[in-house]
Amino acid sequence: MAAEGKDESWYVETKKKIREAFQLFDKDRKGCVIQEEVSTIMRCLGAYPTERAMVKEILPDMMEDEPSAFVKYERFEPKMLEILAEGDWEPDNEEVLLQAFRVFDGEGKGYIEASRLREALITKGTPFREKEIEAFMSVAKDLETGRIYYEDYIALLTQEAQESASSSS
Repeated sequence: MAAEGKDESWYVETKKKIREAFQLFDKDRKGCVIQEEVSTIMRCLGAYPTERAMVKEILPDMMEDEPSAFVKYERFEPKMLEILAEGDWEPDNEEVLLQAFRVFDGEGKGYIEASRLREALITKGTPFREKEIEAFMSVAKDLETGRIYYEDYIALLTQEAQESASSSS
């Protein structure tokens, strides 16, 4: 998905989506968010960079010359437009997601306990923030059983990704 294939309406619509996502985290309406929230905003927009990419490539391009804990919108938008236009860090496909969830489902039951996954998200790899875990659980977890039926969740994710991709094209 190269930038050359994007027309003016794509840029207008994408800028609108970027602004809306950014404003969700700009609680004080000062035109800036804390650095730690940038990756969450990016995921809202369909880009899933690694922590290494965030630290080495993305945040340095979004930061002011003076060190700060904040990223300003005027630095965020152009970099985010570039990332989305180039199709960088697109989400994993359905099979990769299934394999990841099956790691936690050793008995092949088709579900994992939400508490077990929560623990892994906090202790393994790059730890998720509580806000991210809550957002994930609010969609993925069955409220009656406390389980995550991951095939259903992945179907929902891939459907949303397809709808988002078709509306962004």
